[in-house]
Amino acid sequence: MDKPNTEQLKDKLAEQYDKFAARAHELFAAGREKSNEALHVAIEKAREQMAALGELSEEQAKEFQQYLQRDLEQTARDFHKLGEGAKDKLNPSRIGAGALDSMAALLYVGSEALLIMSIKAEEALTYKAGEITSAGTLTCSNCGHASDFSQTHIVQLCPQCKRGIFKKSY
Repeated sequence: MDKPNTEQLKDKLAEQYDKFAARAHELFAAGREKSNEALHVAIEKAREQMAALGELSEEQAKEFQQYLQRDLEQTARDFHKLGEGAKDKLNPSRIGAGALDSMAALLYVGSEALLIMSIKAEEALTYKAGEITSAGTLTCSNCGHASDFSQTHIVQLCPQCKRGIFKKSY
């Protein structure tokens, strides 16, 4: 019987990660509460269920849990940047004072929640060779080489300098 090659193993891990993320999403969507805490509970339940069913080892399930939380925090950070960009582009002279006040209050409340998440995401933007991550751009912390990925994959050493520490963006 043939041993699976490295690429097949990488593809299998990426597939398992996508399945883990889908299970966490299902659990979150089925719940009544839609808070950040509820999302973390759903991810924890997905980890427990997939490990208990033997779909993932306990170690893999814990890694996937960390990767998914990191990826979601990065997404929140991106939304925060989007909100900041929207505030910069709005021209106050074109908007009535009442509408501007209401919009400012709404943006403030939303940006505060996203800011907390973005601070955590900033700490989690470092990716290392061997980890699994979703689609995006990884930029080598050593040489600046950027690699774009359109799907989940396992982080490889930099093709340019062979180092393994990256910063992620989308």
